[in-house]
Amino acid sequence: MRCRTLAAASILLLAVGGAAVGQEWRGGKARVDGVVKNEKGEPLAGATVRLRWGKSGHGGPDLTTDKSGRWAVGGIQPGPWDVDVEAAGYQTKKINVSIQESGRNPSVELQLEPQVQAAPAAGAEPTIQVGGKTISKETAAAIEAGNAALAAKNYPAARESYLKALGELPDNEALIQRVAAAYLGEGNADEALRYAKMAAEKNPSNTQAWQMIAELSIQKGNAEEGLAALEKIPPERITDSGLYMNAGILLYNKKKLTEAGAAFDKAIAIKPDATAYYYRGLARYQQKKTSEAKADFQKALELAPDGPDAQDIKDLLKSMP
Repeated sequence: MRCRTLAAASILLLAVGGAAVGQEWRGGKARVDGVVKNEKGEPLAGATVRLRWGKSGHGGPDLTTDKSGRWAVGGIQPGPWDVDVEAAGYQTKKINVSIQESGRNPSVELQLEPQVQAAPAAGAEPTIQVGGKTISKETAAAIEAGNAALAAKNYPAARESYLKALGELPDNEALIQRVAAAYLGEGNADEALRYAKMAAEKNPSNTQAWQMIAELSIQKGNAEEGLAALEKIPPERITDSGLYMNAGILLYNKKKLTEAGAAFDKAIAIKPDATAYYYRGLARYQQKKTSEAKADFQKALELAPDGPDAQDIKDLLKSMP
């Protein structure tokens, strides 16, 4: 958790909009957006998103998510930014991001966990609830220990604590997703994939689970399963063209040229770079779509005339009518 000390006057000025201090963050050309979700992967409206520039006066805007859980800000300086997200009934989330001034910055997707709340009853011991379900003190302690271990990248300890808590919360999709994340951090891709599938089964709108399923399936060479998982994610939430590129290359190597071409189409829609055009050109060339392949090769050369595939492309173009 970040910790900083501000003078009382600075706190007051920030609270009323920061008109007198910390304005150095304004006037840039950078833009960033994001979405806030609850533990079920549903959009969280009305959450407060505080962005603070990691330089100079550490100023920045305070934003509120819309009904789709989304927020956006432009005209800011590039560099390191702190992002704090708060919502009633949820644990505060704090992350750091690096924002670029040129090009499109990846959308910041954050998922908030419910607060572990003690609900005292008259004449009885306080009860502890997670996601509306009463749990024991031991399970609450295991969740907190798992969160701390995950934040410290102590993945074996995180996994052990989360699995202990899962015994009392077997249907808690957010907890299942944390188990998957811990296994992934340990390098156990098989178990990470298994638990990510469990999380997606509990909540089919959990984009984090589907993203993990896609990445791990493609890494294991199963392009079809990876692409099927990507279909479960809204297209605007997918910002990594590499997933489609890797799936397309796998399909190309299996001689599934039509499917490979479709994957390269989606990669180009996200990031129209020379490599994507080159590989789509290869797929079209193998399909005897000469004119389309030629157009792709020419586009690849236009984008990267001195790229690593440039000579191969020139040779192919010379051989084409």
